[in-house]
Amino acid sequence: MEQDHRIRMEETPEDLEAFWFGVGLGFTVGLLVVLCTLLFSKPLRFAYFHLFDRLHSKAHFFLLHMTTAICTLCLITAHGLQHPHQAASGEASCIPHEREALLTFKQGITRDPAGVLDSWQGESSGAGEQDCCRWRGVRCSNLTGHVLQIRLRNDCDNVDTSLVGQISPSLLALKHLNHLDLSCNYFMASTTGHIPEFLGYLKNLKYLNLSGIYFVGSVPAQLGNLTQLQYLDLSQTERIYSMDLSWITHLRFLQYLNLKSVNLSTIADDWPHMVNMLPSLEVLYLSFCYLNSANQSLPRLNLTNLEQLDVSGNYFDHQIAACWFWNLTGLTYLNIEATGMYGQFPTALGDMTSLEELDIANILGWSTGTMMPNLNNLCNLETIDISSSQFDGYATKLFEGLPRCTPNKLQGLFLGDNNITGSLPASIGNYTSLVTLDLSNNRISGQMPTEIGMLTFLTYLYVGNNDFDGVMTEEHFASLNSLQELDLSYNSLRIKVSSEWKPPFRLQIANLARCQMGLFPSWLQWMAGIKQIDISSAGIADNIPEWFAIAFSNVVFMNMSFNQLNGSLPTNIGIMSLESLFLSSNQLSGQIPTLPPNLTELDISMNSLSGPLPSKFGASSLQSLSLSSNRLNGRIPTFFCKCQYLLGLDLANNFFEGELPQCLGKIQNLTTLELSNNCLSGEFPSFLRNYKELVFLNLASNKFSGRLPPWVENLVELQFLRLSHNMFSGNIPISMEKLQCLSFLDVSNNSISGSIPRNLLNITRLMNCGYSTIPFYYRGPIVSAVIKGHQLQYGDSYSFVGSMVGMDLSANNLSGEIPEDIGGGFDLFTLNLSWNHLTGDIPNNIGIMKSLESLDLSRNKLSGEIPGSISNLTFLGYLDLSYNNLTGRVPSGSQLDTLYAYKPDMYDGNIGLCGPPLKKNCTSTDTSWQGRSRRTGKGLGLDTFRFGLGLGFTVGLWVVFCTMLFNKPSRFAFFLLFDRLQNRAHVFVFLTWARLTRKDTTTT
Repeated sequence: MEQDHRIRMEETPEDLEAFWFGVGLGFTVGLLVVLCTLLFSKPLRFAYFHLFDRLHSKAHFFLLHMTTAICTLCLITAHGLQHPHQAASGEASCIPHEREALLTFKQGITRDPAGVLDSWQGESSGAGEQDCCRWRGVRCSNLTGHVLQIRLRNDCDNVDTSLVGQISPSLLALKHLNHLDLSCNYFMASTTGHIPEFLGYLKNLKYLNLSGIYFVGSVPAQLGNLTQLQYLDLSQTERIYSMDLSWITHLRFLQYLNLKSVNLSTIADDWPHMVNMLPSLEVLYLSFCYLNSANQSLPRLNLTNLEQLDVSGNYFDHQIAACWFWNLTGLTYLNIEATGMYGQFPTALGDMTSLEELDIANILGWSTGTMMPNLNNLCNLETIDISSSQFDGYATKLFEGLPRCTPNKLQGLFLGDNNITGSLPASIGNYTSLVTLDLSNNRISGQMPTEIGMLTFLTYLYVGNNDFDGVMTEEHFASLNSLQELDLSYNSLRIKVSSEWKPPFRLQIANLARCQMGLFPSWLQWMAGIKQIDISSAGIADNIPEWFAIAFSNVVFMNMSFNQLNGSLPTNIGIMSLESLFLSSNQLSGQIPTLPPNLTELDISMNSLSGPLPSKFGASSLQSLSLSSNRLNGRIPTFFCKCQYLLGLDLANNFFEGELPQCLGKIQNLTTLELSNNCLSGEFPSFLRNYKELVFLNLASNKFSGRLPPWVENLVELQFLRLSHNMFSGNIPISMEKLQCLSFLDVSNNSISGSIPRNLLNITRLMNCGYSTIPFYYRGPIVSAVIKGHQLQYGDSYSFVGSMVGMDLSANNLSGEIPEDIGGGFDLFTLNLSWNHLTGDIPNNIGIMKSLESLDLSRNKLSGEIPGSISNLTFLGYLDLSYNNLTGRVPSGSQLDTLYAYKPDMYDGNIGLCGPPLKKNCTSTDTSWQGRSRRTGKGLGLDTFRFGLGLGFTVGLWVVFCTMLFNKPSRFAFFLLFDRLQNRAHVFVFLTWARLTRKDTTTT
């Protein structure tokens, strides 16, 4: 009701004026009540004064005690941390007190799922190894027995094996510790989660790795005390920052520094000067540190030993050539990816002859005309990444700028996702060391040079999504002995090889979509161990070969959709390792055999498969299944009840019959159920009440009957519901109003009766649900809907749910009036209530449905005048009000005139309508519609005024109350002012009264 009230308050400007007038008047009255009471009643004023003093004192007392309690708690916590539990000492080869320190450290670990510390046992345990030098992750000196190293690194890709707990200060007892690696665990120094400051007092540390630990807060400056440190890694700690980096200047022996993802935004321009004071530094990683510039001037460059520099992921937004690091000629690795720089590269880059890896990808600041840097002399370059950099040069010129050395060491060339044009030069054959060549997602055209077949070390070739054309023959692949991944997809290439050809390579991935082949590519049968094949849209008009299942037994992904494959599916397909199989839009026939057991995605829609589904379907791990638009018949088998992981099921456009198996209720994670255009019968499936995740439900064009159940409100995630062309009867359940996620409802062409529930039309597009949760890999069938008087197709179900907001209740037996709250559906795209028995007026507030493009109220018994607000529907592209009992003048407006020109029969069958564009003229009594109020006449303005008046009065009272409660000087000044005002008022009244009395006496 509160949401309903809020929507109503926004309906007219008059309501807002009434509300704010009420607020202003209420505030003034509330303020005057307090001021006048205090002004004319001195006892009440004194009582007020003492009350505020008592409240003020109690508030201070409460805050003081709370502060004391918090401080005490902090002291107790700190005391507990400084005095760890001491275990009894025992005889062992390691130093006893160091063993006790390690056991105390273990006590701080609350979770050890991988049993990393199982070998850490004390003397009292009676089991396990008591010599701490033999414990897992501990290294000691062979001479003294002192603990030198703690290596407890976890696999960063497996959080399930992380140690969980706190880093104990007991480590301070390990005076000789020089190596500490706790990376990729879930440690905290305390409940605050900060990096422990006490680590800065392990003076002999040379190696400290805290990467991948989810610390928060500031990096402690105490780490600057570790003057012997050579290796420091604080990367990937997510939420730590440093406002002062000066502490690193004390680490004179530091060789490796990794601060990736540490927030250094407040360091501003100082960071190059700080790192320049580390003469021993060899590796510096500062990626994603929120640095804002790299154009500082360094009079003297001390980083002569620096070999690797990574400043990627920072947004510098200045000229590339202005960076301070171009004079670091000893660099072997430079990464400035995604730094937002622009302009031309400096000539100094061509002098960095030690470079082995250069990453300048995704430099968003690159603009049209940026030239490829000259890399001719960089003979040590092994990897160049210029992908996603908006480079728009010619391919030939780009290759002219690459290293021209003999031998050429270039192994990785990444140029994908640019605007490279022209043809690929024959000089590509000179880069004989190439292992990876990525030219995908460009506009390179022309034929593929045969010289590419000379790259004997080429392992990964990606040229998909370009404009290559022409024919590729065996010569293009002649010497590609190392090739494992091949992507030629989405070009205009034609692959023409002999049916007897045996390639010299063994592919793992073959992406050949849209490469025209004609016949099934038999050369793929020699790809033993291949995992992924995409030959969709390849113009293949052939049978699936007999060797298919055996040759591709290890394939996990296969896409052969949009071809002209004919014949039947291999009967032995069940032996394959397939997880995803797409065969839609072919000419396959016959029955479906037993499927591979590991299959999770299967799409064989739009074929000519026939017969009933097999009782042993075989793929119990299915998550997405589409068999739509075939000739399948019989009953839906109970096998599907075993598919516990099923998310999308599409059996539309077949000849399935009978009732649905009730055991389908076991599939409780289903999000999409598409069963339209079959011969299914029975009542609305009761098992659907268990589908809490259901988003898309289409039962249209079947033989379902009976009433719609009230428990439909349980489908809380439902966004698309289509039940049209069935035999449903009874009323629309009022509970359907609770489907807050519903964006499209179609129950047309049934026998539903009764009135339209009041709030059913308050559909707002995914207001409470966000985007569709239909699996991204499940596209579903083509969805059609009657829009603008025509049956239109709107692509797949995934796209439809994300874009269409509408309601179709047409061709039923609905009666009563259209609900006044129709305006609540302000996001509706289409509304069709035609061919019913609706009566009464068209609601006046229909004009606020600004998104409406199609409105059909024809073939009802509506009366009264057409609301003038209908001319406010500026997006309206279709309107049909024909064959009702409407009267009065037709509203004017350019939008309505355009609609009438497109559909001149939209007012037919309403003999009481008059005025342009109709030929019937209006009399004087027909113009009353112009004076009708746009409001509903329910006193809404008075309600909003009262609400505003109450709100303003309350605020007025509390302004004075809060001012006097929390500000004692203001309170004294306030009451002194009232004393003076009261005295003056008394004097004024006394003098005025005396003057008037004197005048009366004189007159007498």
